[in-house]
Amino acid sequence: MAAPVRSPFVRILVSAGEVSGDVAGARLARELRARREDVSLLGLGGPRMAEAGVEILRDTNSLGTVGISESFRVAPALVRAFATVRERVAAEPPDVAVLIANDVFHVALGRWLRRRGVPTVSYFPPQVWIWRSLARLFAPSFDEVLTSFPDEEKVWRKAGCSTTFVGHYLGDLLRPASDGQKSAARAALGLDGGPLVALLPGSRRHEVRRLAPVLLDAARLLHEADPLLRFVLPVAEPLFAAEIDALVAGRGLAGAVSTVSRSHDALRAADLALLASGTASLEAALLGTPMVVVYRVAALTIGVVRAAIALDLIDSDTVALPNLVLHRRVVPELTQGDVAGAKIAAAAAPLLASAADRERQRQALGEVSRLLWAGGSDARAAEAILAVADRRAVPAPDLATAVTAGEES
Repeated sequence: MAAPVRSPFVRILVSAGEVSGDVAGARLARELRARREDVSLLGLGGPRMAEAGVEILRDTNSLGTVGISESFRVAPALVRAFATVRERVAAEPPDVAVLIANDVFHVALGRWLRRRGVPTVSYFPPQVWIWRSLARLFAPSFDEVLTSFPDEEKVWRKAGCSTTFVGHYLGDLLRPASDGQKSAARAALGLDGGPLVALLPGSRRHEVRRLAPVLLDAARLLHEADPLLRFVLPVAEPLFAAEIDALVAGRGLAGAVSTVSRSHDALRAADLALLASGTASLEAALLGTPMVVVYRVAALTIGVVRAAIALDLIDSDTVALPNLVLHRRVVPELTQGDVAGAKIAAAAAPLLASAADRERQRQALGEVSRLLWAGGSDARAAEAILAVADRRAVPAPDLATAVTAGEES
C-alpha cells in the first residue's frame, strides 16, 4: 500500500453539517486564507465554504438535524460522508481537522481522526446544555475545544479538554439595531414603516416543514386582528422557496408576507420575531429584536429529553439560546403541543400591543452580547487552529541525519 501523501502546504480539513456550520466554516476559511498563503482547505460543507476556498468533498448542508429519530433520515448520507473523509485522509492526511457543530457525527469522526494521528479542533463543540453529562466521554475526540459561550469553557475544561474561549463571531457581527438601522433595513427589503413581524422557521428541512405552517397560521390570525400588520420571512435555502410560497398563498397571505434572503435585515427591520430555537434566536438577541421562540421535535426525542431531565442528565427543558445563555427565561418559549398557530399568536399579541414589554425584553437581551464577545472571534479561532496545524506540520528529524549528528557528537 502506497504511503500517504504529505503536502508542502498546511492542509486543514474543515467539516460542517448544516447551514449555520457552512456559514461559520466559510468565515473561518476566509480568515485562514488571509493569514496564511500556504493553507490548503478541504472538507464537508456547502456552497458558502466552497466560495470561501474550501474543496468540498461532499455537500452536507442538508444533513443537520434536531432530535434523535430525526437523525435516522440522514444516517445513510452521514455514513457516506464519513467514508469520503476516511478515503481522502488515508491518501492525504491533514495537519489538523476542524469539526464544526454536528455533535454526534463529529464526536465519532474526531475519535477516528485522532486514532490516525490527526489532531482535531472542535469549533462550536457539542452543546453543553444537552451533552454536559457526557462531556468526559466525548472529550477524547478533541485535542482542542474552541468555545463561544461561557458555560462551554467550564464544562469542557472540567472534562479534561484544552480549551480556548474565542467568543462567537455573531457577537462581533451584530449589535442592537438603532432606529436608523431599522429604517434602512426596511428600505432595503422594500417595506414601509408599519408594524412588522419576522417569521423564521429554521434552516433545516424538517424544521421548515414542521414550523413554517404553524408560524404562518399564527401570522394569519395576527393579520386578521390587525390588517395593517406585515410579515417578512427569510428563506434559509433556495430549495425551500417554492414550498414556502405555496404555504403563504394557501393562507391568503400573499399580500402580507414578503419572502427575502437576508435574515439579518429581516430581524433588524422587525418589531417582533417568531422563530425556531437555534442560531436565529441568538441573532435576534444580539440585534435586540424581541421574540417568541418555538421548538417541536418527534415524540421519541422529547421522551428521551424528559427521561434525561428526570435522571439529572440535562438541567431543564429550556430550548431558547438567549434563555440558556442568561440562565433565566427572558423570551417566551412554546414547545411540542403548544406549537400551534393560535397559541403562537396568543404569545405574540401582548408583545405587539406593548412597546414597553418589547423594550423590557430588549434590555434583558443586551446582556447576551457581553457574554459572547471576545473581540475578533474569527481571528482568534484561526490563530488557535493554525497553532495546532503548525505543531503537526513540523517534520520529524530524518533518521540518517539524527544518526550522523550522533556520530559527530
